[in-house]
Amino acid sequence: MGGTTTVAHTYCPDLWNGFTVNKSGDVYNCCLLKPFRVGNIHDLKLRRMVNTPEMMRYRAKSVRGDLACYEGCNLVNKNVNPDTSDISTDVDYDNLRRIHLSFGEACNIRCVMCKHPERNARNGAFLDSRVVIENIDIVPFEEILIQGGEPLVIKPCLEYMDYLEKMKKKYILLTNGLMIDDAMTRKLVKNAKIVSISINAATKETHEAVNVGSSFERVLSNIEDLGRVREEAGSDMILCGRMTLTPSNLHEIPAFLEEYAELGFDVINFGYDRETVPHYLKENHKLRITLRERIAHILENARREEIDLKRLWQLNLVRG
Repeated sequence: MGGTTTVAHTYCPDLWNGFTVNKSGDVYNCCLLKPFRVGNIHDLKLRRMVNTPEMMRYRAKSVRGDLACYEGCNLVNKNVNPDTSDISTDVDYDNLRRIHLSFGEACNIRCVMCKHPERNARNGAFLDSRVVIENIDIVPFEEILIQGGEPLVIKPCLEYMDYLEKMKKKYILLTNGLMIDDAMTRKLVKNAKIVSISINAATKETHEAVNVGSSFERVLSNIEDLGRVREEAGSDMILCGRMTLTPSNLHEIPAFLEEYAELGFDVINFGYDRETVPHYLKENHKLRITLRERIAHILENARREEIDLKRLWQLNLVRG
């Protein structure tokens, strides 16, 4: 029998456009710490990691269709199928655009789906802001994402935010929103490109059940202050509402879609707990159908450009 073997497409742009650095200084290409450990910024400047032999081998794997982590990935946009026939495995550092810095896992609350507190108890390491400044030339990067744990309780993260201000580089901050006092509000309005607040609910009851130790009223007050100061300053900072889905908050997706603007957000996106949510929806088929119907109805009159639906689509909660 004859025939042609077609190689599966596994192109991942993360291998070409940037890096993720975890709290220990280990460097990967994506926030899921895939596909391999590129190096460590305590040992080597990031610029020297861009085109290591192993890095170039993994780019070649991606183009060939051999990138093993692609199939299970829920980050890459698999609807995009670019022409990779002429793509180079060599990358110019000055053409990089994305850097994701995870400064540590210390946090001031305990979200029910989050493993940060227990991992922080085992290993309370922080990224050293001095090492990050010395070994990562930040100049090329346009998307600088900062997270923890809760980044606003991590001193090296606050130091690095001051450095970015001096460098006139705007950043994306992922925060639970509790620690945004008046001074931080002014700082973020001036220096942040996006402030993404993990509110994880549309109501006080569910928010405080998921974000254990949080205060819904305080977070909403801080969001309101950010919006007010932004308007006064004429800032273009974006307020993003983040809802990471768990079995305990799935029922609030429709309310979040309807009420995010009233909560103070310009845009919203979703994540989900990979260990629980897909299985829970599979086992609760009626809930999935109900959610699909309610979400479809809401989206008929929604401002779709303000809503990132990728994760809801992955969970089969919205139609393609």
